[in-house]
Amino acid sequence: MAELHSTNNPPATSGDFYEKLAAKHQNIPLLLIVVGLALLAIPVSNVALYRWQSLAVFIWGTALSLFVIGVGLWSVLSPVYGGPRERADRLRIIVLVVLAGVGLLTTLLGLLLPFSSPPFSLTNYPDIFAGGVRKWRERDNAWAVTRLVAALLGGLVLMFIGLMQARVFERTSPNLRRLLYGYNAILTTLLLLLICALINLLPYSGVQPFSYANEAMDWTRAGIHTLHPATKNLLTELKEPVKVYVLGSTNDRIAFEMTALLEKCRAVDPQLHWEQLSPFRNRSDVQDLMRKYQFSDSEGVLVVYGTEPNESHDFIKRSDLFEQKFSEEPGRQFVFKGENALLNSLTFLSSGQKKAVVYFTQGNGELGFNDRQGDRVDAGMGMLIDELNRINYTTRELTVTADTDKVPDDADIVVIARPREEYPAKFVTALRDYLKGTNRKDNKKGKLIVLFDVVQRGGKGPMIRTGLEALVAEYSVRVGEDRVLDPLNRNEPLVITAVANEKSSNPIARSFSGDEGLLLFYLYKARTVDASPAANPPGAPAPYTSETLLNTLPIQRLLVDTNLDASPRGLIEELARSGAQKINERLSRTPVSLAVTVVEGKAPAPFPGHEFEAKEGQPRLVVFGDASWISNAFLQQFAPNHFNLFSSCLSWLAGRADLGTRVPPTQHDLYRLKAAPGSGVRLLVLPGVLMILGVLALGTGVWVVRRR
Repeated sequence: MAELHSTNNPPATSGDFYEKLAAKHQNIPLLLIVVGLALLAIPVSNVALYRWQSLAVFIWGTALSLFVIGVGLWSVLSPVYGGPRERADRLRIIVLVVLAGVGLLTTLLGLLLPFSSPPFSLTNYPDIFAGGVRKWRERDNAWAVTRLVAALLGGLVLMFIGLMQARVFERTSPNLRRLLYGYNAILTTLLLLLICALINLLPYSGVQPFSYANEAMDWTRAGIHTLHPATKNLLTELKEPVKVYVLGSTNDRIAFEMTALLEKCRAVDPQLHWEQLSPFRNRSDVQDLMRKYQFSDSEGVLVVYGTEPNESHDFIKRSDLFEQKFSEEPGRQFVFKGENALLNSLTFLSSGQKKAVVYFTQGNGELGFNDRQGDRVDAGMGMLIDELNRINYTTRELTVTADTDKVPDDADIVVIARPREEYPAKFVTALRDYLKGTNRKDNKKGKLIVLFDVVQRGGKGPMIRTGLEALVAEYSVRVGEDRVLDPLNRNEPLVITAVANEKSSNPIARSFSGDEGLLLFYLYKARTVDASPAANPPGAPAPYTSETLLNTLPIQRLLVDTNLDASPRGLIEELARSGAQKINERLSRTPVSLAVTVVEGKAPAPFPGHEFEAKEGQPRLVVFGDASWISNAFLQQFAPNHFNLFSSCLSWLAGRADLGTRVPPTQHDLYRLKAAPGSGVRLLVLPGVLMILGVLALGTGVWVVRRR
């Protein structure tokens, strides 16, 4: 019998910790009771500090105390029979029960807290988790999430340590063996779930390299599942909450596309909320909105920006959200324009429901304000004006005469596009006062876009000086008395390819030199425009900071020529005959600057390497060396890049966030399955029947094999 007992229940190892502790086994129950009474401090102090506002911790502390006291009383009331080995095994089981029980209670606390809010817990955990990673990073919320994770993981660790004590009884006690193996399976499953959750959460944290997994990969031809960068930029710049009401039936294609778009917008800006209301099911709610916000259409999109009483709103008509194209190809008919409409609406509302007023000077040979002919590169810019009016700008003419001595008070931006004559001195003075805010309401300083060009009187002689060259020089901009030629373009050397300056810190340049690829702009008869730092006392910050916006391609070597009367083709042919050494001397070695931006009051970085501490100045000027690129001919030929660049310059000066390429309409493909008449029911039912038969066949096969 002794041998059998020894075989089934192996003795504890000599010098085992529990065997040594068994010598004082009488004190263990009393120690547990004392520890249990000490744990009462958790619920007592919780009530004293927070009253009844943290019931979860109160219940957890009370349960811990009662459990440990209960284990101690059980140890007192159930005596141990046997020698040191039996007493050591009994102590091992007590430790197992205490650690596993405390760990289980703590794990349950960690599992319940994510769904708890006051008064069950001090922290509103559902609100934190609904706010996303941005809210988790807040200091108080981060500590709350840390406590939750500590409770969950700490409880699992205690349970693991406790159940490891059962390994001694793995072969002798079936119940403990089942408990040990079962817990290992549960723990492994929970750890796998936690690892999967962590892998899915890390991409949203913004920490590299995990953040790359948060980038959407849209494989559709039209990119219908991806927000345009312009929309993302605007959403990140919004300072107030947005509520969007989609008014349309649930089976409406427009409403479906719009809600899908808004769901993607909400992923970028959690402050954006949307709600879909049917004009039929929710008639009373729709009518209440129509009365409150004073609009008449029962279908469309209502955008509300801000909170009461300072909220503003805009209504997007249903007809502005889509376009129906009829063609021979049945799969390509629906064009969705909702993203562009939403972008325009949010831009309008975030800028205070105020359309920036842009004046275009006329009367001195400028590009024609109302000229919409596209057959000449030096003609009008009426197409540009029409497009600007569609994106919430108010465009007006400013006819300049010898008596013009003031810029209109409502002018937010003045545009001067390729003047051919010298401006009257009164107007140049008025323009200087406008830029400085002299004699203007609230001393508001003006904004200016100047588009110079290679302009000669009668096509010969020196460059005509308009009087603006000296004005922009006061703002650290130097306009060259030259023209830029492309020696590789023998047919039309006056056409120059330009790109945004990738080294610039200006938002416009960054918008056109990002991840979308290289965007090209084409200029005709361009002259150089360089950033010329103003002379200031040593150590004093520059009042104006100029920076190159557009330059030629870095790989191109161009000819900057001051002989304006010479034939461009003749110059190129003469240069080609002059030999390699002469060519290298004449061609530019660095990219040629063709456009410059100017800001006022920009503070540089205090120390090298601390560029992120530099303060952005106030936008003041944009100066180009060519105006042909916004003419009707070039705007048609190189749409939409040219218009996007000009509208971005206006937006930058006006303080709007819609910089970069604008949102194009997305053509959604509609595919129709060609099926024989009457086969629709079979297509719906047959797959389900086949799946059921497959499951039955598999079950029958397993049953037959098991019977064998």
